[in-house]
Amino acid sequence: MIPPTKFFNAHHSPVGAFASFTLGAKGPSGGMAQMVGRPPNHNVYVGIQKGPAPIAGGPGWKFQALPFYATEGDDIMANYTGSVEGLPTTSCLEQFHSDEISREYDLTTDSWKAGDLEFTVISPLKSIPEYKGDATSLRDVILPAVFAELSIDNSQSDEPRRAIFGVHNLSDSRNISPVHHLGEESSGESLVGIASGRETALVACAHTDEVRSAGGFTIDHIFAPKNNTEDNWRFGLGQCALLVFEVPARAKRCYPIALCFYAQGIITTGLEASFLYTELWKDIHDVAKYATENHSSLIQSWRTPDQAEIFARSANLTPDQKFQFIHAIHSYFGSTELLVRNKEAIWVVNEGEYRMMNTCDLMLDHAFFECVLNPWVVRNILDLFYVRYSYVDQVVRPGSSETFTGGLSFCHDMGMGNAFTPKGTSSYECVKLDDCFSFMTSEELTNWILTAAVYLNFTRDSAWAEKNLHVFKDCFTSLLNRDSPTEDGYSGLVQLESSRTKGGAEITTYDALDTALAQTRRSAYIGSKTWACYLVLEKIFLTHGLAAEAALACTQAERAADTIVKAFNTETSLLPSLIDDPNSPTIIPVVEGLIYPFVAGRKDALDLNGKFAKYLAVLKKHCEAALTKGICVFDDNGWKLSAGSINSWLSKIYLNQYVVYNILGVSQDGRAVADIAHVGWLTNGENGYWAWSDQMYGGIPKGSLYYPRGVTSILWVEPEAQGYAIVEA
Repeated sequence: MIPPTKFFNAHHSPVGAFASFTLGAKGPSGGMAQMVGRPPNHNVYVGIQKGPAPIAGGPGWKFQALPFYATEGDDIMANYTGSVEGLPTTSCLEQFHSDEISREYDLTTDSWKAGDLEFTVISPLKSIPEYKGDATSLRDVILPAVFAELSIDNSQSDEPRRAIFGVHNLSDSRNISPVHHLGEESSGESLVGIASGRETALVACAHTDEVRSAGGFTIDHIFAPKNNTEDNWRFGLGQCALLVFEVPARAKRCYPIALCFYAQGIITTGLEASFLYTELWKDIHDVAKYATENHSSLIQSWRTPDQAEIFARSANLTPDQKFQFIHAIHSYFGSTELLVRNKEAIWVVNEGEYRMMNTCDLMLDHAFFECVLNPWVVRNILDLFYVRYSYVDQVVRPGSSETFTGGLSFCHDMGMGNAFTPKGTSSYECVKLDDCFSFMTSEELTNWILTAAVYLNFTRDSAWAEKNLHVFKDCFTSLLNRDSPTEDGYSGLVQLESSRTKGGAEITTYDALDTALAQTRRSAYIGSKTWACYLVLEKIFLTHGLAAEAALACTQAERAADTIVKAFNTETSLLPSLIDDPNSPTIIPVVEGLIYPFVAGRKDALDLNGKFAKYLAVLKKHCEAALTKGICVFDDNGWKLSAGSINSWLSKIYLNQYVVYNILGVSQDGRAVADIAHVGWLTNGENGYWAWSDQMYGGIPKGSLYYPRGVTSILWVEPEAQGYAIVEA
């Protein structure tokens, strides 16, 4: 599956290693990196010999290559010689023309073809067995490597032909690890590969008698006529690392390559933890050895995703939808970490470029996808939020200093950049603010409740539900207290502010938008989520024989729906984003809360002729009126989440598309052109550099770059097909 432009970056990542081989945008925009929030901007060389082998006194080697590099011009050699004399004056590389190149992009593979060359990257889409003190069963899932296959057709030539694959780290060589050849340290092992320090390595997995590793200042330095001897390929001062393949005459070859990653020892602070894979492999050499010895079975296994019958349903999507679905899944895994501390696993999803750890509002959006592959990681995050990243606050009325009982809620995140924050705190939230970086107390409370409900409905984990019943009760009380100190003031919405803001105001996950979506208090968007919370809590309480709590939860859901319905403008057929401000901008996510009863076993609440018929009818009319240009549709036909902002988030568009089209039944007449626009937001021009990104300012990625949240698109392949059993309360 490929969009109109084939030159966009994509993550190719091991599971849980917070590492990526990023490739696809032109120029030095890809490469191998770990624990960073952006593409590494390396030159990546994938090429094939052009013309005959050089002769003594003649020009040097020439290669045609895919366009993932910039013209050399590297003067590191001058740092040693004091002069640019001796540097190659011509390049050994010539790029294939764009029209000569084709690309096929799928869930586990990314393939490029040009001339007699084909290059495919294979990355895993696998379920992780739950770690219970022994990592053996996880070995073939969490191997910190991806594979590539370089295929060369030399069947029409009577002469051998060279091909190349490698990476040139363009960072200052004084700041990065040196290149070294793996075979020299392998104690008799037959590895053919080249590594950068103890962190990354390229290793040939087969036909190793036809492969050599080469290092140098630049690729032109390696192949310069005056340097044209393999004896000099052992050079260790530069940052260019190559594998050079010698394809026999009249032969076709497929060379499997392992791209390996490793981070040794404790990598986090606050809570000291290591990558779980370090229990299985002691260093980069150990990873390379396992990858080469098992490459055939691993590549065969990784080509097919686990839960294949679910992912196969993406064939029913349009090409534009399928591309976004595939692209988002690739980027999700690039942000994942599977850590171990005291023989207990810690699952972390980093927030793309921001690298915030297990952001609570992303936790809920990721849960749809994670319950398909690895439901235990959802439970793992929920438990850590409760044990370490929860707190109890008080609440206040706006403009008043009088405090009332608040209750349990959860931090925005668990830290940033592998630094776990102290207990009960986040890296993000600050006091005395009413916009970005304020507290998200109420929304994070709803996020924990809804994530837990989705997990329970998917897994039927009754033991966990029983163990955490007191937590659900505390969450329920806290949600009520944020509505009103007394029942006669209940509206079903959030009406009070957390004392943690210290005079500021709570915000939502839409922190970078206008107040239409950023404000929590009396918000129709947050109201849709409190409505959903009360519905799922009603079901949980009924299951555990708590009739009084269930009845009150039911009443609160009805109040929330009634409060929102009363704000509906029958003349415009629109709902205000803020219940008390009829002129507040129109938003699409007023319907967002409908997804949660759908995937958490309360589909009965979505019956268009049922208890909430008026609420659902109002939401449908609102969407039909809002989804027009000039309101919530951009000029390019993409969706505008708020009529008052040009900032729109693709992950939330994907979720709301499902609600609008599949739950409310709004006509899909405008969907195809919207999807075309959304693909363009990810790929047009320089947009494709950041792989999958979320925040789009007028169609340009400006925030939430290199991001994991787009897996909300898993909803497009039908929640019921994923195993979300529908159980009526």
